Amino acid sequence: MNAALRADPTALRVNLTAPTTSVRIGPFAFDGLKALVGMDLGEALAPLMIGSRFQRPGAAGVVDVYPLAIPDGEGLTIPIKLIGEIGFYNLQGALVLVVPPAAVDVVKAQLASELAAGEALGPRFRTGASGGTVAEFAVRLRAGMRKAVPLGRFGEIGVEAG
Repeated sequence: MNAALRADPTALRVNLTAPTTSVRIGPFAFDGLKALVGMDLGEALAPLMIGSRFQRPGAAGVVDVYPLAIPDGEGLTIPIKLIGEIGFYNLQGALVLVVPPAAVDVVKAQLASELAAGEALGPRFRTGASGGTVAEFAVRLRAGMRKAVPLGRFGEIGVEAG
């Protein structure tokens, strides 16, 4: 947990939700999400976390919830095998979502009302850190705002404004 971020009034506060993919059978454990991205999500998010990860039931299954504070100019992008990158960063108080081009239509549908009202912009295509094309959406968060992309039986990945 990052106590300094908890005190930063300018940091965006969001809960990141991700599918719970860890399966434990006796002494053996397998985490599908870790296998897909090549790293433990909790470890990657640790510098931005202002609370402990917890689990809760979601519409499509149990999700892991990561409480984050994202300072201006900071964020995280994770390369995803075969599909590109996924991530986020704080751009002067707007949450910028970084998604693979294949996810543009799904994210557009989630942000339809915000895009129509001018509270969100995108997609903007650029070259990502891994060299492939990514799409970015910028969103002005409102307290209580929740956006999630369903992942079928795996749960969802989403953000909730604090």
